[in-house]
Amino acid sequence: MSITSLTAYQLTAMLRRVDPHVARNAGYGGIEGVHLDYDGQNLHAVATDRYTLAVARERAVGTAPAWKLTISAAEWTDSVTALRAWADSHPGQESIHLTAGTDGLTATSNRGKLVLPASTGHFPEWRDLIRTALHHQPTESPWSGFQSRLLARWQDAGERITTWQSAYDKPVVVYATNFVGLQMPMRIGDEEGPEGRWDSWKGSLGETGPEVEQEETLHHWEGAALEEKKHLVESYTEDLLKLTLRSTTDIFSLATGDTGALTAYSLAGTQSWLAYRLLSALEKAAPDLLRQTLDDVTQQLESGEISEWAWDEAERAGHNPQAWHDDYEAHLKKLADERAAKAA
Repeated sequence: MSITSLTAYQLTAMLRRVDPHVARNAGYGGIEGVHLDYDGQNLHAVATDRYTLAVARERAVGTAPAWKLTISAAEWTDSVTALRAWADSHPGQESIHLTAGTDGLTATSNRGKLVLPASTGHFPEWRDLIRTALHHQPTESPWSGFQSRLLARWQDAGERITTWQSAYDKPVVVYATNFVGLQMPMRIGDEEGPEGRWDSWKGSLGETGPEVEQEETLHHWEGAALEEKKHLVESYTEDLLKLTLRSTTDIFSLATGDTGALTAYSLAGTQSWLAYRLLSALEKAAPDLLRQTLDDVTQQLESGEISEWAWDEAERAGHNPQAWHDDYEAHLKKLADERAAKAA
């Protein structure tokens, strides 16, 4: 028997991300559900209907090195929906413990218990499929085709995704934070090449269209594309702890008698410690939300317009930032007048 623990948010997030790829009522037997795979560090949720494959993972704590179970999504016993609804009824930070047994999967928490039938039977070797796709180098411009209804499945994969394809007849890889997926392309006949497309549209576009420098076009797209950056939670927590320690150390070493500087150091230390504690809690309760927020915050910091962002947020929250500004200016003027009076 193996017990694996994670938060309710982590469990619902994994199930939500792979749910569009579940083979429901497709008559595919063993793949008609969500495959849960714990490897000793991460719990993986895997779903496929042979057209697409999705794998979401979250860090979990287990009492045994590994286990695998598939919970059914069949119409008569939709354990996937039941588990997702049960986990979603919990506060995000609450711990859920999954017990994998030969007779099924048991989910427990401080609020109760849910027992679901599960299978230890055959499920596709998803690691082999992902490993093969990731080892292939992407082509510069694959000529390929996809069913649009399948593309809609990736909207829950993540706020930002990257894709690549090693060849026109190979699966496209969809990659996001703690998520990887595959989508098989459509078969394309030789007559459907780019030349045929131009022949079909040249009447609307003009027999010879305007000349556009290829390099200029590439630079345009490069400038418009969002560069994907890795924002590690560890770097933020480390910086906050450093700032907390530095600020509090400066409080005790400050010997100038400058009350303004003392207040500034105190404020920096307390605010950094508060931010660190909130970030640490959010990492446990809602890791996906944390990653998305860090991405947004980093872009705002790089824009150099923090004041404008803060002003707009204050107004949206129903505050009066202009009054805050006026009060602060009056406070600074009062301090200046007091200093001038003492100097006189």
